Amino acid sequence: MFCFLQVFCSLFSGLLLSAAIPNEFLKLGNPLLALAALVPLYIAVTRSRSFKGAFWCCFLHGGFTHLLSSFWLGNFQGFAAFTLGASLVGTAFIEGFVGLFIYLPFAKRQLTQNSGGNFLIPLRIFSFSAVYVIYEWCKSTGFLAYPWGTLSMTMYRWPVIMQIADITGPYGVSFLLALINSTIAEGLLEFNSIVKKSGKTAQASSWIQVLKAVACLTLAVLCYGSYQMAKERTPVKYMNTVMVQQNLDTYNSNENEGIRISQNLTEDGIKELKNQDLSTDLVVWSEGVLGKNFPRAEKYYDKFPRPVPLISFIKKQKVPFIIGGSKTIDEEKHQYGNVAILFNKFGRVEGSYTKLHLVPFAEAIPFVEYPAMRKLVKKIAGFSYGWTAGKKYTLFEIPVSDLDVVDTEPVEIISLTNPPAKKKPTVMVSTPICFDDAFAHVCRGLFLSGSEVFMNITNDSWSKKESSEYQHFVVSSYRAIEYRTTLARCTNSGYSVVVGPDGRIQKDCPLFVEDYVAERIPVYQRVITTYAKFGDWVAYASLLFLFVFVLFEFNYEKTHTVIEISTELVKTRRRKTSVTTARTRTSKSSK
Repeated sequence: MFCFLQVFCSLFSGLLLSAAIPNEFLKLGNPLLALAALVPLYIAVTRSRSFKGAFWCCFLHGGFTHLLSSFWLGNFQGFAAFTLGASLVGTAFIEGFVGLFIYLPFAKRQLTQNSGGNFLIPLRIFSFSAVYVIYEWCKSTGFLAYPWGTLSMTMYRWPVIMQIADITGPYGVSFLLALINSTIAEGLLEFNSIVKKSGKTAQASSWIQVLKAVACLTLAVLCYGSYQMAKERTPVKYMNTVMVQQNLDTYNSNENEGIRISQNLTEDGIKELKNQDLSTDLVVWSEGVLGKNFPRAEKYYDKFPRPVPLISFIKKQKVPFIIGGSKTIDEEKHQYGNVAILFNKFGRVEGSYTKLHLVPFAEAIPFVEYPAMRKLVKKIAGFSYGWTAGKKYTLFEIPVSDLDVVDTEPVEIISLTNPPAKKKPTVMVSTPICFDDAFAHVCRGLFLSGSEVFMNITNDSWSKKESSEYQHFVVSSYRAIEYRTTLARCTNSGYSVVVGPDGRIQKDCPLFVEDYVAERIPVYQRVITTYAKFGDWVAYASLLFLFVFVLFEFNYEKTHTVIEISTELVKTRRRKTSVTTARTRTSKSSK
Protein backbone atom coordinates (compact mmCIF):
# COMPACT_ATOMS: atom_id res chain seq x y z
CA MET A 1 0.00 0.00 0.00
CA PHE A 2 1.16 3.52 -0.79
CA CYS A 3 1.58 4.73 2.79
CA PHE A 4 1.47 8.17 4.39
CA LEU A 5 5.22 8.21 5.09
CA GLN A 6 6.06 7.83 1.40
CA VAL A 7 3.67 10.64 0.47
CA PHE A 8 5.22 12.88 3.12
CA CYS A 9 8.79 12.08 2.02
CA SER A 10 8.00 12.74 -1.65
CA LEU A 11 6.34 16.09 -0.93
CA PHE A 12 9.00 17.12 1.59
CA SER A 13 11.68 16.38 -1.00
CA GLY A 14 9.83 18.60 -3.47
CA LEU A 15 9.66 21.36 -0.86
CA LEU A 16 13.41 21.16 -0.18
CA LEU A 17 14.29 21.25 -3.88
CA SER A 18 11.96 24.21 -4.48
CA ALA A 19 13.61 26.07 -1.60
CA ALA A 20 17.06 25.31 -3.03
CA ILE A 21 16.06 26.75 -6.43
CA PRO A 22 15.78 30.58 -6.70
CA ASN A 23 12.45 31.53 -5.14
CA GLU A 24 10.54 34.47 -3.69
CA PHE A 25 12.33 34.20 -0.34
CA LEU A 26 15.83 33.15 -1.42
CA LYS A 27 16.36 35.10 -4.63
CA LEU A 28 19.32 33.03 -5.86
CA GLY A 29 18.41 29.83 -4.04
CA ASN A 30 20.13 27.85 -1.30
CA PRO A 31 22.76 25.35 -2.50
CA LEU A 32 23.12 23.83 0.97
CA LEU A 33 19.56 22.50 0.79
CA ALA A 34 20.35 20.91 -2.56
CA LEU A 35 22.81 18.53 -0.88
CA ALA A 36 19.91 16.79 0.88
CA ALA A 37 16.86 17.74 -1.20
CA LEU A 38 16.53 14.31 -2.84
CA VAL A 39 17.25 12.26 0.30
CA PRO A 40 13.55 11.97 1.31
CA LEU A 41 12.63 10.97 -2.26
CA TYR A 42 15.33 8.29 -2.27
CA ILE A 43 14.05 6.87 1.01
CA ALA A 44 10.45 6.94 -0.25
CA VAL A 45 11.39 4.97 -3.38
CA THR A 46 13.45 2.54 -1.28
CA ARG A 47 10.41 1.84 0.90
CA SER A 48 8.15 1.23 -2.10
CA ARG A 49 6.87 -2.31 -2.43
CA SER A 50 6.11 -2.14 -6.13
CA PHE A 51 6.79 -0.22 -9.33
CA LYS A 52 3.39 1.40 -8.89
CA GLY A 53 4.42 2.84 -5.53
CA ALA A 54 7.68 4.17 -6.97
CA PHE A 55 5.76 5.78 -9.84
CA TRP A 56 3.51 7.71 -7.46
CA CYS A 57 6.43 8.78 -5.26
CA CYS A 58 8.20 10.36 -8.22
CA PHE A 59 4.94 11.66 -9.70
CA LEU A 60 4.17 13.58 -6.51
CA HIS A 61 7.74 14.85 -6.23
CA GLY A 62 7.89 16.12 -9.81
CA GLY A 63 4.47 17.77 -9.71
CA PHE A 64 4.95 19.39 -6.30
CA THR A 65 8.40 20.75 -7.18
CA HIS A 66 7.03 22.22 -10.41
CA LEU A 67 4.06 23.81 -8.64
CA LEU A 68 6.16 25.45 -5.92
CA SER A 69 9.04 26.62 -8.12
CA SER A 70 7.12 27.64 -11.26
CA PHE A 71 3.82 28.86 -9.79
CA TRP A 72 4.31 32.14 -11.68
CA LEU A 73 3.44 30.35 -14.92
CA GLY A 74 -0.15 30.92 -13.84
CA ASN A 75 0.30 34.61 -14.65
CA PHE A 76 0.60 33.92 -18.37
CA GLN A 77 -2.61 35.65 -19.40
CA GLY A 78 -5.09 33.39 -21.16
CA PHE A 79 -2.81 30.36 -21.04
CA ALA A 80 -2.55 29.52 -17.32
CA ALA A 81 -4.35 26.21 -17.88
CA PHE A 82 -1.62 25.20 -20.32
CA THR A 83 1.47 26.96 -18.98
CA LEU A 84 0.97 25.85 -15.38
CA GLY A 85 -1.67 23.11 -15.40
CA ALA A 86 -0.57 21.10 -18.42
CA SER A 87 3.14 21.56 -17.68
CA LEU A 88 2.60 20.40 -14.08
CA VAL A 89 0.85 17.21 -15.16
CA GLY A 90 3.41 16.61 -17.91
CA THR A 91 6.38 17.09 -15.57
CA ALA A 92 4.81 14.82 -12.95
CA PHE A 93 4.19 12.04 -15.48
CA ILE A 94 7.73 12.28 -16.86
CA GLU A 95 9.26 11.90 -13.40
CA GLY A 96 6.74 9.19 -12.52
CA PHE A 97 7.68 7.18 -15.59
CA VAL A 98 11.40 7.65 -14.97
CA GLY A 99 10.74 6.61 -11.37
CA LEU A 100 10.05 3.10 -12.63
CA PHE A 101 13.71 2.87 -13.62
CA ILE A 102 14.83 4.46 -10.35
CA TYR A 103 13.06 1.61 -8.55
CA LEU A 104 14.61 -1.10 -10.72
CA PRO A 105 17.68 -1.80 -8.49
CA PHE A 106 15.36 -2.07 -5.49
CA ALA A 107 13.05 -4.55 -7.22
CA LYS A 108 15.50 -6.69 -9.23
CA ARG A 109 18.28 -7.77 -6.89
CA GLN A 110 19.24 -11.25 -8.00
CA LEU A 111 22.74 -10.26 -9.13
CA THR A 112 23.52 -8.08 -6.13
CA GLN A 113 22.06 -10.48 -3.59
CA ASN A 114 23.92 -13.46 -5.00
CA SER A 115 27.16 -11.46 -4.82
CA GLY A 116 26.73 -11.06 -1.07
CA GLY A 117 25.48 -7.46 -1.33
CA ASN A 118 28.83 -6.02 -2.41
CA PHE A 119 27.29 -4.35 -5.48
CA LEU A 120 23.87 -3.45 -4.10
CA ILE A 121 24.75 -0.08 -2.52
CA PRO A 122 26.99 1.23 -5.36
CA LEU A 123 24.42 0.12 -7.91
CA ARG A 124 21.57 1.89 -6.13
CA ILE A 125 23.55 5.10 -5.72
CA PHE A 126 24.93 5.24 -9.25
CA SER A 127 21.65 4.13 -10.83
CA PHE A 128 19.62 6.75 -8.95
CA SER A 129 22.03 9.51 -10.01
CA ALA A 130 22.11 8.43 -13.66
CA VAL A 131 18.34 8.02 -13.92
CA TYR A 132 17.69 11.38 -12.27
CA VAL A 133 19.92 12.99 -14.90
CA ILE A 134 17.86 11.20 -17.55
CA TYR A 135 14.71 12.67 -15.99
CA GLU A 136 16.12 16.21 -16.17
CA TRP A 137 17.26 15.62 -19.74
CA CYS A 138 13.82 14.29 -20.77
CA LYS A 139 11.99 17.28 -19.30
CA SER A 140 14.46 19.65 -20.99
CA THR A 141 14.34 18.14 -24.50
CA GLY A 142 11.89 18.27 -27.39
CA PHE A 143 8.71 20.22 -28.07
CA LEU A 144 7.51 20.14 -24.44
CA ALA A 145 10.94 20.99 -23.03
CA TYR A 146 11.00 23.01 -19.82
CA PRO A 147 14.50 23.02 -18.25
CA TRP A 148 13.37 24.56 -14.95
CA GLY A 149 13.25 22.90 -11.52
CA THR A 150 16.59 21.16 -12.02
CA LEU A 151 19.34 20.40 -9.52
CA SER A 152 21.84 22.50 -11.47
CA MET A 153 19.70 25.61 -10.82
CA THR A 154 20.52 25.40 -7.11
CA MET A 155 24.25 26.08 -7.43
CA TYR A 156 24.49 29.74 -8.45
CA ARG A 157 25.65 30.80 -4.98
CA TRP A 158 28.40 28.17 -5.24
CA PRO A 159 29.81 29.00 -8.69
CA VAL A 160 32.91 26.91 -8.00
CA ILE A 161 30.79 23.79 -8.63
CA MET A 162 29.20 25.26 -11.76
CA GLN A 163 32.60 25.49 -13.47
CA ILE A 164 32.52 21.84 -14.59
CA ALA A 165 29.78 22.86 -17.04
CA ASP A 166 32.42 23.57 -19.70
CA ILE A 167 33.11 19.81 -19.61
CA THR A 168 29.79 18.24 -18.67
CA GLY A 169 27.15 20.90 -19.15
CA PRO A 170 24.51 21.36 -16.42
CA TYR A 171 23.87 17.61 -16.29
CA GLY A 172 27.30 17.02 -14.77
CA VAL A 173 26.36 19.34 -11.91
CA SER A 174 23.02 17.55 -11.49
CA PHE A 175 24.74 14.15 -11.53
CA LEU A 176 27.18 15.19 -8.80
CA LEU A 177 24.37 16.53 -6.59
CA ALA A 178 22.23 13.43 -7.15
CA LEU A 179 25.27 11.31 -6.28
CA ILE A 180 25.78 13.21 -3.01
CA ASN A 181 22.07 12.95 -2.14
CA SER A 182 21.84 9.22 -2.81
CA THR A 183 25.06 8.55 -0.87
CA ILE A 184 23.68 10.41 2.16
CA ALA A 185 20.37 8.55 1.86
CA GLU A 186 22.07 5.15 1.74
CA GLY A 187 24.17 6.16 4.75
CA LEU A 188 20.99 6.84 6.70
CA LEU A 189 19.49 3.53 5.61
CA GLU A 190 22.67 1.67 6.63
CA PHE A 191 23.13 3.66 9.85
CA ASN A 192 22.65 0.67 12.14
CA SER A 193 25.21 -1.41 10.25
CA ILE A 194 27.76 1.39 10.09
CA VAL A 195 27.55 2.80 13.60
CA LYS A 196 25.61 0.63 16.02
CA LYS A 197 26.90 -2.81 15.09
CA SER A 198 30.43 -3.81 15.90
CA GLY A 199 30.68 -6.03 12.85
CA LYS A 200 29.98 -4.16 9.63
CA THR A 201 27.97 -5.88 6.93
CA ALA A 202 29.17 -6.21 3.35
CA GLN A 203 26.68 -3.53 2.31
CA ALA A 204 27.92 -1.10 4.96
CA SER A 205 31.50 -1.65 3.86
CA SER A 206 30.58 -1.01 0.24
CA TRP A 207 28.81 2.22 1.28
CA ILE A 208 32.00 3.45 2.93
CA GLN A 209 33.91 2.78 -0.29
CA VAL A 210 31.30 4.71 -2.28
CA LEU A 211 31.49 7.58 0.22
CA LYS A 212 35.24 7.80 -0.31
CA ALA A 213 34.81 7.80 -4.10
CA VAL A 214 32.12 10.53 -3.98
CA ALA A 215 34.31 12.61 -1.65
CA CYS A 216 37.24 12.31 -4.07
CA LEU A 217 35.04 13.27 -7.03
CA THR A 218 33.65 16.28 -5.16
CA LEU A 219 37.15 17.37 -4.20
CA ALA A 220 38.24 17.11 -7.84
CA VAL A 221 35.27 19.26 -8.90
CA LEU A 222 36.11 21.88 -6.27
CA CYS A 223 39.76 21.96 -7.35
CA TYR A 224 38.83 22.34 -11.01
CA GLY A 225 36.28 25.04 -10.19
CA SER A 226 38.76 26.95 -8.06
CA TYR A 227 41.30 26.83 -10.87
CA GLN A 228 38.80 28.14 -13.44
CA MET A 229 37.63 30.96 -11.18
CA ALA A 230 41.19 32.02 -10.38
CA LYS A 231 42.26 31.82 -14.01
CA GLU A 232 43.08 35.18 -15.57
CA ARG A 233 41.07 35.84 -18.71
CA THR A 234 42.04 38.84 -20.82
CA PRO A 235 39.55 40.22 -23.37
CA VAL A 236 40.80 40.59 -26.93
CA LYS A 237 38.35 43.41 -27.64
CA TYR A 238 35.38 45.26 -26.19
CA MET A 239 31.93 46.17 -27.47
CA ASN A 240 30.55 49.36 -25.94
CA THR A 241 26.89 48.55 -25.50
CA VAL A 242 23.73 50.12 -24.11
CA MET A 243 21.06 47.61 -23.07
CA VAL A 244 17.66 49.14 -22.33
CA GLN A 245 15.23 47.80 -19.70
CA GLN A 246 11.85 49.45 -20.42
CA ASN A 247 9.83 47.77 -17.61
CA LEU A 248 6.58 47.81 -19.56
CA ASP A 249 3.50 45.88 -18.52
CA THR A 250 3.12 43.22 -21.20
CA TYR A 251 -0.67 43.37 -21.13
CA ASN A 252 -1.43 47.01 -20.20
CA SER A 253 0.96 49.20 -22.19
CA ASN A 254 1.11 50.45 -25.77
CA GLU A 255 3.91 50.29 -28.30
CA ASN A 256 4.41 54.05 -28.65
CA GLU A 257 4.92 54.43 -24.91
CA GLY A 258 7.48 51.61 -24.95
CA ILE A 259 9.44 53.17 -27.81
CA ARG A 260 9.48 56.61 -26.15
CA ILE A 261 10.75 55.14 -22.87
CA SER A 262 13.38 53.16 -24.77
CA GLN A 263 14.52 56.26 -26.64
CA ASN A 264 14.99 58.23 -23.42
CA LEU A 265 16.92 55.42 -21.73
CA THR A 266 19.06 54.97 -24.84
CA GLU A 267 20.10 58.61 -24.83
CA ASP A 268 20.99 58.37 -21.14
CA GLY A 269 23.08 55.25 -21.76
CA ILE A 270 24.95 56.74 -24.72
CA LYS A 271 25.63 59.87 -22.66
CA GLU A 272 27.07 57.74 -19.83
CA LEU A 273 29.49 56.02 -22.21
CA LYS A 274 30.41 59.36 -23.76
CA ASN A 275 31.28 60.72 -20.31
CA GLN A 276 33.79 57.87 -20.10
CA ASP A 277 35.26 58.89 -23.48
CA LEU A 278 33.71 55.82 -25.10
CA SER A 279 31.76 55.74 -28.36
CA THR A 280 28.74 53.43 -28.44
CA ASP A 281 29.02 50.40 -30.72
CA LEU A 282 25.57 48.87 -30.19
CA VAL A 283 22.18 49.60 -28.61
CA VAL A 284 19.88 46.73 -27.65
CA TRP A 285 16.17 46.83 -26.81
CA SER A 286 14.40 43.81 -25.39
CA GLU A 287 12.08 41.20 -26.88
CA GLY A 288 8.81 42.32 -28.43
CA VAL A 289 9.27 46.11 -28.25
CA LEU A 290 8.08 46.55 -31.85
CA GLY A 291 4.58 45.26 -32.46
CA LYS A 292 4.25 45.73 -36.24
CA ASN A 293 5.33 42.93 -38.57
CA PHE A 294 8.44 43.41 -40.67
CA PRO A 295 9.41 43.90 -43.46
CA ARG A 296 6.23 45.89 -44.15
CA ALA A 297 6.55 47.75 -40.84
CA GLU A 298 9.77 49.46 -41.92
CA LYS A 299 7.78 52.15 -43.71
CA TYR A 300 5.54 52.60 -40.67
CA TYR A 301 8.48 53.26 -38.33
CA ASP A 302 9.78 55.89 -40.77
CA LYS A 303 6.86 58.04 -39.57
CA PHE A 304 5.96 56.71 -36.13
CA PRO A 305 5.90 57.05 -33.23
CA ARG A 306 5.58 60.80 -33.00
CA PRO A 307 7.19 63.18 -32.29
CA VAL A 308 10.39 61.18 -32.95
CA PRO A 309 9.92 58.24 -35.37
CA LEU A 310 12.01 55.16 -34.65
CA ILE A 311 14.07 55.28 -37.85
CA SER A 312 14.85 58.97 -37.40
CA PHE A 313 15.94 58.30 -33.84
CA ILE A 314 18.36 55.55 -34.93
CA LYS A 315 19.81 57.80 -37.65
CA LYS A 316 20.37 60.53 -35.09
CA GLN A 317 22.32 58.22 -32.76
CA LYS A 318 24.44 56.86 -35.65
CA VAL A 319 24.68 53.50 -33.88
CA PRO A 320 23.47 50.00 -34.89
CA PHE A 321 20.40 48.79 -32.97
CA ILE A 322 19.12 45.29 -32.16
CA ILE A 323 15.41 45.42 -31.30
CA GLY A 324 12.91 42.66 -30.56
CA GLY A 325 9.95 42.55 -32.91
CA SER A 326 7.96 40.32 -35.24
CA LYS A 327 8.31 39.24 -38.84
CA THR A 328 5.96 37.89 -41.48
CA ILE A 329 7.22 34.54 -42.75
CA ASP A 330 4.18 33.48 -44.80
CA GLU A 331 1.14 35.74 -44.63
CA GLU A 332 -1.20 33.32 -46.40
CA LYS A 333 -0.44 30.60 -43.86
CA HIS A 334 -0.47 33.10 -40.98
CA GLN A 335 3.14 32.30 -40.10
CA TYR A 336 4.95 34.94 -38.08
CA GLY A 337 8.30 34.87 -36.31
CA ASN A 338 9.47 36.26 -32.98
CA VAL A 339 12.62 38.03 -34.12
CA ALA A 340 15.61 40.15 -33.18
CA ILE A 341 16.00 42.83 -35.86
CA LEU A 342 19.33 44.44 -36.73
CA PHE A 343 19.20 48.08 -37.84
CA ASN A 344 22.36 49.68 -39.21
CA LYS A 345 23.42 53.15 -38.07
CA PHE A 346 21.41 54.68 -40.94
CA GLY A 347 18.19 53.10 -39.68
CA ARG A 348 17.88 50.46 -42.40
CA VAL A 349 17.05 46.84 -41.57
CA GLU A 350 20.02 44.58 -42.30
CA GLY A 351 18.41 41.29 -41.27
CA SER A 352 16.91 39.36 -38.38
CA TYR A 353 17.19 36.24 -36.26
CA THR A 354 14.04 34.19 -35.67
CA LYS A 355 13.55 32.47 -32.33
CA LEU A 356 14.36 28.77 -32.63
CA HIS A 357 12.81 27.18 -29.54
CA LEU A 358 9.26 28.30 -28.83
CA VAL A 359 7.31 28.05 -25.59
CA PRO A 360 4.94 25.06 -26.00
CA PHE A 361 1.20 25.91 -26.15
CA ALA A 362 1.89 29.64 -25.63
CA GLU A 363 4.09 30.44 -28.65
CA ALA A 364 4.00 27.10 -30.47
CA ILE A 365 0.43 25.83 -30.71
CA PRO A 366 0.09 22.27 -32.06
CA PHE A 367 -2.53 21.53 -34.73
CA VAL A 368 -3.16 25.25 -35.25
CA GLU A 369 -3.64 24.52 -38.94
CA TYR A 370 -7.04 23.03 -38.08
CA PRO A 371 -9.99 25.47 -37.71
CA ALA A 372 -11.29 23.73 -34.56
CA MET A 373 -8.00 24.28 -32.74
CA ARG A 374 -7.80 27.91 -33.87
CA LYS A 375 -11.33 28.46 -32.63
CA LEU A 376 -10.47 26.95 -29.24
CA VAL A 377 -7.30 29.03 -28.88
CA LYS A 378 -9.18 32.17 -29.92
CA LYS A 379 -11.77 31.50 -27.23
CA ILE A 380 -9.18 30.87 -24.50
CA ALA A 381 -6.41 33.34 -25.31
CA GLY A 382 -7.90 35.87 -27.69
CA PHE A 383 -5.75 35.04 -30.73
CA SER A 384 -5.73 32.23 -33.29
CA TYR A 385 -2.11 31.72 -34.27
CA GLY A 386 1.17 31.42 -32.42
CA TRP A 387 4.73 31.96 -33.62
CA THR A 388 6.59 29.95 -36.21
CA ALA A 389 10.02 28.70 -35.16
CA GLY A 390 13.12 29.80 -37.01
CA LYS A 391 15.08 27.31 -39.08
CA LYS A 392 18.63 28.66 -39.10
CA TYR A 393 21.31 30.13 -36.89
CA THR A 394 21.99 33.82 -37.48
CA LEU A 395 24.90 36.02 -36.39
CA PHE A 396 25.16 39.81 -36.47
CA GLU A 397 28.60 41.25 -37.24
CA ILE A 398 28.96 44.47 -35.26
CA PRO A 399 31.87 46.88 -35.94
CA VAL A 400 33.59 48.00 -32.74
CA SER A 401 35.78 50.99 -32.00
CA ASP A 402 37.12 50.01 -28.59
CA LEU A 403 39.86 47.51 -29.44
CA ASP A 404 42.08 46.42 -26.60
CA VAL A 405 44.27 43.67 -28.00
CA VAL A 406 46.35 41.45 -25.75
CA ASP A 407 50.09 41.15 -26.37
CA THR A 408 50.64 38.96 -29.41
CA GLU A 409 53.41 38.16 -31.82
CA PRO A 410 54.02 40.86 -34.47
CA VAL A 411 51.99 40.34 -37.65
CA GLU A 412 53.02 41.51 -41.11
CA ILE A 413 50.32 41.78 -43.77
CA ILE A 414 51.43 41.81 -47.41
CA SER A 415 48.54 42.89 -49.58
CA LEU A 416 48.10 43.06 -53.36
CA THR A 417 45.69 45.97 -52.95
CA ASN A 418 47.17 49.46 -53.07
CA PRO A 419 46.77 50.85 -50.48
CA PRO A 420 46.11 47.73 -48.34
CA ALA A 421 42.48 47.35 -47.33
CA LYS A 422 41.97 47.73 -43.60
CA LYS A 423 39.08 45.88 -42.05
CA LYS A 424 37.54 47.44 -38.97
CA PRO A 425 37.44 45.04 -35.99
CA THR A 426 34.07 43.42 -35.47
CA VAL A 427 32.26 41.22 -32.96
CA MET A 428 30.06 38.30 -34.00
CA VAL A 429 26.91 38.64 -31.90
CA SER A 430 24.19 36.00 -31.58
CA THR A 431 20.78 36.91 -30.14
CA PRO A 432 18.99 33.96 -28.52
CA ILE A 433 15.49 35.19 -27.75
CA CYS A 434 13.96 34.63 -24.31
CA PHE A 435 13.46 30.86 -23.91
CA ASP A 436 16.29 30.19 -26.40
CA ASP A 437 19.02 30.87 -23.86
CA ALA A 438 17.71 28.12 -21.58
CA PHE A 439 18.61 25.49 -24.15
CA ALA A 440 22.23 24.49 -24.48
CA HIS A 441 21.66 22.99 -27.93
CA VAL A 442 20.43 26.33 -29.32
CA CYS A 443 23.38 28.27 -27.92
CA ARG A 444 25.75 25.46 -28.89
CA GLY A 445 24.69 25.83 -32.51
CA LEU A 446 25.11 29.60 -32.35
CA PHE A 447 28.53 29.27 -30.72
CA LEU A 448 29.81 26.70 -33.20
CA SER A 449 28.57 29.00 -35.98
CA GLY A 450 31.02 31.63 -34.77
CA SER A 451 29.29 33.59 -32.00
CA GLU A 452 31.62 35.62 -29.77
CA VAL A 453 28.94 37.10 -27.50
CA PHE A 454 25.49 35.80 -26.53
CA MET A 455 23.15 38.83 -26.51
CA ASN A 456 19.87 37.50 -25.13
CA ILE A 457 16.72 39.63 -25.42
CA THR A 458 13.86 38.67 -23.11
CA ASN A 459 10.43 39.76 -21.91
CA ASP A 460 9.47 37.95 -18.70
CA SER A 461 7.51 40.85 -17.23
CA TRP A 462 4.24 38.92 -17.58
CA SER A 463 5.34 36.66 -14.69
CA LYS A 464 5.27 39.62 -12.26
CA LYS A 465 7.54 37.66 -9.90
CA GLU A 466 11.20 38.15 -9.04
CA SER A 467 11.71 34.40 -8.73
CA SER A 468 10.82 34.00 -12.40
CA GLU A 469 13.41 36.57 -13.46
CA TYR A 470 16.19 35.10 -11.33
CA GLN A 471 15.39 31.52 -12.31
CA HIS A 472 15.67 32.41 -15.99
CA PHE A 473 18.95 34.17 -15.32
CA VAL A 474 20.41 31.21 -13.39
CA VAL A 475 19.44 28.77 -16.14
CA SER A 476 20.99 30.98 -18.84
CA SER A 477 24.16 31.71 -16.84
CA TYR A 478 25.35 28.17 -17.58
CA ARG A 479 25.71 29.16 -21.26
CA ALA A 480 28.54 31.56 -20.39
CA ILE A 481 30.43 28.83 -18.52
CA GLU A 482 29.76 26.06 -21.04
CA TYR A 483 31.38 28.02 -23.87
CA ARG A 484 33.64 30.31 -21.81
CA THR A 485 32.12 33.35 -23.45
CA THR A 486 30.29 36.52 -22.44
CA LEU A 487 26.53 36.41 -21.93
CA ALA A 488 24.60 39.70 -21.94
CA ARG A 489 20.87 39.79 -21.17
CA CYS A 490 18.71 42.73 -22.25
CA THR A 491 15.27 42.30 -20.72
CA ASN A 492 12.03 44.20 -20.41
CA SER A 493 11.82 43.98 -16.61
CA GLY A 494 14.82 41.90 -15.48
CA TYR A 495 17.24 40.43 -15.02
CA SER A 496 19.38 42.66 -17.30
CA VAL A 497 22.98 41.70 -16.72
CA VAL A 498 26.42 41.06 -18.20
CA VAL A 499 27.94 37.71 -17.22
CA GLY A 500 31.58 36.71 -17.67
CA PRO A 501 32.97 33.35 -18.85
CA ASP A 502 33.08 32.06 -15.26
CA GLY A 503 29.41 32.90 -14.62
CA ARG A 504 30.11 35.90 -12.40
CA ILE A 505 28.14 39.12 -12.80
CA GLN A 506 30.03 42.08 -14.26
CA LYS A 507 27.22 44.62 -14.35
CA ASP A 508 23.45 44.56 -13.84
CA CYS A 509 20.42 46.69 -13.03
CA PRO A 510 17.50 46.19 -10.59
CA LEU A 511 14.35 44.26 -11.46
CA PHE A 512 11.05 45.89 -12.46
CA VAL A 513 12.41 49.43 -12.94
CA GLU A 514 13.10 51.59 -15.98
CA ASP A 515 16.86 51.40 -16.33
CA TYR A 516 19.74 50.59 -18.65
CA VAL A 517 23.14 48.92 -18.65
CA ALA A 518 25.93 50.90 -20.34
CA GLU A 519 28.98 48.66 -20.41
CA ARG A 520 32.20 47.81 -22.21
CA ILE A 521 31.24 44.22 -22.87
CA PRO A 522 34.43 42.13 -22.93
CA VAL A 523 34.97 39.75 -25.83
CA TYR A 524 37.31 36.82 -25.26
CA GLN A 525 39.28 34.53 -27.53
CA ARG A 526 36.96 31.72 -28.60
CA VAL A 527 37.79 28.35 -27.05
CA ILE A 528 36.09 25.13 -28.15
CA THR A 529 35.31 23.51 -24.81
CA THR A 530 34.66 19.82 -24.19
CA TYR A 531 30.97 20.55 -23.86
CA ALA A 532 30.95 22.52 -27.11
CA LYS A 533 32.44 19.47 -28.86
CA PHE A 534 30.32 16.71 -27.37
CA GLY A 535 27.16 18.37 -26.07
CA ASP A 536 25.02 16.50 -23.53
CA TRP A 537 27.32 13.49 -23.32
CA VAL A 538 26.58 13.02 -19.60
CA ALA A 539 22.91 12.45 -20.38
CA TYR A 540 23.79 10.08 -23.24
CA ALA A 541 26.19 8.14 -20.98
CA SER A 542 23.43 7.86 -18.38
CA LEU A 543 21.06 6.50 -21.02
CA LEU A 544 23.68 3.96 -22.09
CA PHE A 545 24.20 2.87 -18.48
CA LEU A 546 20.46 2.42 -17.98
CA PHE A 547 20.11 0.42 -21.20
CA VAL A 548 22.98 -1.91 -20.28
CA PHE A 549 21.69 -2.33 -16.73
CA VAL A 550 18.13 -3.16 -17.82
CA LEU A 551 19.40 -5.55 -20.48
CA PHE A 552 21.80 -7.27 -18.10
CA GLU A 553 19.35 -7.46 -15.20
CA PHE A 554 16.52 -9.01 -17.18
CA ASN A 555 18.87 -11.31 -19.06
CA TYR A 556 20.32 -12.42 -15.70
CA GLU A 557 16.83 -13.05 -14.34
CA LYS A 558 15.79 -14.99 -17.43
CA THR A 559 18.96 -17.12 -17.40
CA HIS A 560 18.66 -17.96 -13.73
CA THR A 561 14.97 -18.77 -14.11
CA VAL A 562 15.90 -21.34 -16.77
CA ILE A 563 18.66 -22.71 -14.53
CA GLU A 564 16.27 -22.99 -11.60
CA ILE A 565 13.71 -24.82 -13.75
CA SER A 566 16.40 -27.17 -15.05
CA THR A 567 17.61 -27.81 -11.51
CA GLU A 568 14.09 -28.64 -10.37
CA LEU A 569 13.66 -31.04 -13.31
CA VAL A 570 16.91 -32.80 -12.41
CA LYS A 571 15.82 -33.07 -8.78
CA THR A 572 12.44 -34.44 -9.86
CA ARG A 573 14.08 -37.06 -12.07
CA ARG A 574 16.43 -38.06 -9.27
CA ARG A 575 13.50 -38.47 -6.90
CA LYS A 576 11.70 -40.63 -9.47
CA THR A 577 14.85 -42.70 -10.00
CA SER A 578 15.25 -43.13 -6.24
CA VAL A 579 11.64 -44.24 -5.87
CA THR A 580 12.01 -46.74 -8.75
CA THR A 581 15.23 -48.12 -7.27
CA ALA A 582 13.61 -48.49 -3.87
CA ARG A 583 10.65 -50.34 -5.34
CA THR A 584 12.98 -52.70 -7.23
CA ARG A 585 14.92 -53.49 -4.07
CA THR A 586 11.69 -54.10 -2.16
CA SER A 587 10.45 -56.44 -4.90
CA LYS A 588 13.70 -58.43 -4.87
CA SER A 589 13.75 -58.79 -1.10
CA SER A 590 10.14 -60.01 -1.05
CA LYS A 591 11.03 -62.73 -3.52
